Amino acid sequence: MVDASLRIELTSAGSDAVQERILECADSQPLESSTVREPEAACEALANAGEKVFFGLPDPNLICTQEYGGPQQAHVTGTLNGQPVDKHFSLTDGCKISEWNAMKALLGGIGGAV
Repeated sequence: MVDASLRIELTSAGSDAVQERILECADSQPLESSTVREPEAACEALANAGEKVFFGLPDPNLICTQEYGGPQQAHVTGTLNGQPVDKHFSLTDGCKISEWNAMKALLGGIGGAV
């Protein structure tokens, strides 16, 4: 089960445009106040991988591929299961792209996020 109250700010590098979205989940179900495109899928993504993505410690031995997924960036703040969230996402290497993909229902798909 997941309880969340998250604010998502989506931007594109080099642009001043900001899109704001809200996701609120109670017992893994989205609340009506949610404005993300796929609230059910976003709550499910948080239930499946949210703890790891938002609170997991990075593996110091992890080697990330050098690839660029696009200019999209996201800043997520709020709470997840009672814990404060303040995380930045980008697409500047393979590890960051993997994190974005794990939360794509929350952030938006690559190329169409903003």
